[in-house]
Amino acid sequence: KAVVSTQSTGEEEAFVAAIPRDGRSYHSKLFEETAGKLRKLYVPEEIVSDLLKVSQLAERAVTSQEDEEALTDRAPNHFLDPILGTLMSEPVLLPSSNVIVDRPVIAKHLLSDPIDPFNRQPLNMSDVVPQDELRDEINVWKIKQLEDIYRERDSEGD
Repeated sequence: KAVVSTQSTGEEEAFVAAIPRDGRSYHSKLFEETAGKLRKLYVPEEIVSDLLKVSQLAERAVTSQEDEEALTDRAPNHFLDPILGTLMSEPVLLPSSNVIVDRPVIAKHLLSDPIDPFNRQPLNMSDVVPQDELRDEINVWKIKQLEDIYRERDSEGD
């Protein structure tokens, strides 16, 4: 029961979001087949229902991941983190190299190597400079792009 719990905690949401990322073994039909087998084993319907809710959440995660990939594909280069090539959510300036990167990316890098990856100068998180104007520009752009993506998806469904 704990595995299929649908309570809303960050850990469980991260688990559900990770399910469809496993391209080797994830398929939405597996949930339906498993639910059928659980019913044959007389597993309580509450547990089967929870499993199917997890399936629905995983399908939403698939759509969300596809949207993120579409946004990254459409993004101007200056919206992309130069380290991972992902759309930035919290752009910050590295003062010694004058490069803008995504805060979570550089924070993870600095945990293992406290240097600017672009010029090998010492760097701490307290040194980075938030780029609020760029962050706002990215957010406005994302909203417009997502509207376009949803419109395209809706027109394909018609």
